[in-house]
Amino acid sequence: MSTFLSDLLNNDLSVILAGVLGGFLGLLLSYKLIGKMIRMIGTATGEISSFLSEERVEIAGKADAQTTIQSPITKTSCVLWQVAVAERRSSGKSSHWVTVFSDTSVAPFDVYDGTGRVRVYPSRKMEIFLKDDVKKSSGVFYSLDEQTQTALSELGVNTKGLLGLNKSMRVQERYLQQGDQVYLLGRILSNREGKVMDTDSPLVVSDHSELRLLGKFAGQVFLNVLIGIVSGAALAFFFINR
Repeated sequence: MSTFLSDLLNNDLSVILAGVLGGFLGLLLSYKLIGKMIRMIGTATGEISSFLSEERVEIAGKADAQTTIQSPITKTSCVLWQVAVAERRSSGKSSHWVTVFSDTSVAPFDVYDGTGRVRVYPSRKMEIFLKDDVKKSSGVFYSLDEQTQTALSELGVNTKGLLGLNKSMRVQERYLQQGDQVYLLGRILSNREGKVMDTDSPLVVSDHSELRLLGKFAGQVFLNVLIGIVSGAALAFFFINR
């Protein structure tokens, strides 16, 4: 490893330029994350009661709903849930994880901050960033608990493979409960119901604070750039020294 790095550093300008180009491509691939960061930084957090219709807003409040729903896996009372199930599949000598089920609740919920409340209707343009509340896994020699297997069966997900052996699976469930802290970034509208988040505009919903969410996005951008730099430099080094 040290010899490779030494040769890489002592090589000609083309390796450095390839690394810079790779880093730039990594930056370009992060344009959506960078766009969200710019919107977050450029939008001040305010009180719901002070927002005007069709204004881009940033809200920090608490989750609420007149009627709660149940999450599919653990049957937890909540106002919003998100489930993802992945299965490990083999192809020749390699294997990879494939998402076999993914879903998000569609019931509307409110966010309030003491000055007012805003209604959120989950839609395809809503991006959810929630911490994992439940993480479970299975393999050939260990199975998911009975409740999780039953819940997955109800969702149409088979947990058994050939000869009745357990499949290698990962189950993640995330949810917002009554009173949980919520961060919203989007456009607000007013109608007969009151204030609602625009379902036709990008909407970020998270149980992370703004600062933590910014750190998460920045870390992903940095990783993309770093991978681009290393990949570009390594490829150039390989072709030069073939």
